[in-house]
Amino acid sequence: MKPGNTKWKATALLFSGRQNPEWELTAAQQKNWMVLWQQASLSDTEVKQPSILGYTGCRLQYVEHSHWQLYNGCVSFYEKETVFSKKDEGRQMELFLLGTAPEEVREILKEQGII
Repeated sequence: MKPGNTKWKATALLFSGRQNPEWELTAAQQKNWMVLWQQASLSDTEVKQPSILGYTGCRLQYVEHSHWQLYNGCVSFYEKETVFSKKDEGRQMELFLLGTAPEEVREILKEQGII
């Protein structure tokens, strides 16, 4: 995984029935993300996305068949049939990713008490 080589698309999973906000990470944000990912400790727990209305985590698409899913202190990387999970202590990675969102998305996240 090399930051800067592809467009990394983040998505805040906020809505049911309408399109969730999406944005691209800059090369610097990609590098910072990889540092956080590499520093995180391994976990046996895969992200469990709740079936509730409202915020259910966020996602970072790396390439077509590879993405990270984040929610509630856990982050899982899915690549084809493989899953690697890590602990997201204090939601550091989740909050970092949401903090890269455009201002109008961050405002919605603040209004909903997510960040």
